[in-house]
Amino acid sequence: MKHMKYLTVLAGLVACTCAFAQTDERQPMPSASPGGKVEIIAPKPLDAASDPVNARSTEATADGLAIMVTIDGSNVTLDSAAFARVPRVLARADRKVEGDVVRAVAFAGGQRVASTVVPDMTLNASEGGGLVRTTKRQVALVLAADRPIERVEIEAPATNARGSLDVRSAYAEICRADPKNKWCPAAPAAR
Repeated sequence: MKHMKYLTVLAGLVACTCAFAQTDERQPMPSASPGGKVEIIAPKPLDAASDPVNARSTEATADGLAIMVTIDGSNVTLDSAAFARVPRVLARADRKVEGDVVRAVAFAGGQRVASTVVPDMTLNASEGGGLVRTTKRQVALVLAADRPIERVEIEAPATNARGSLDVRSAYAEICRADPKNKWCPAAPAAR
């Protein structure tokens, strides 16, 4: 019985070794039928506008911000904010979200430019403790906007949390590389 196990393992290793030895990833040289001609054409990039993958991505996403916040009791702190292409369906404020929610409203130049809601997971199943209400949790939100967002107001009614977060740092990397980019907040006017 002991030798049978060893023989089975050895047979498996030999089969794997043979399979690897037979793999050849080199491309065969093109050939033509008698009287034919082979021409190798260099790959050409596909125009970004006519690429079906780009078209679908553009249709399903929008420019905006992806932010991560920590809600601890009634306090809201910003963990991260990044400029991103965000899913349109997640960036809508009119989504039907059951139970507790976190609301986010984005402002640019004092004007409301975007809002969204996400589920607020305040209930947690604790082993040996049943359902417990958590007061500290991390929440991810996405906001679609056509201009740089300066401030985001967060509200989590389940724990009476409110916060106003400065998110201008999300555009810092873009602005370092290209200060005239449309996503760079305008420099304050000289007085």
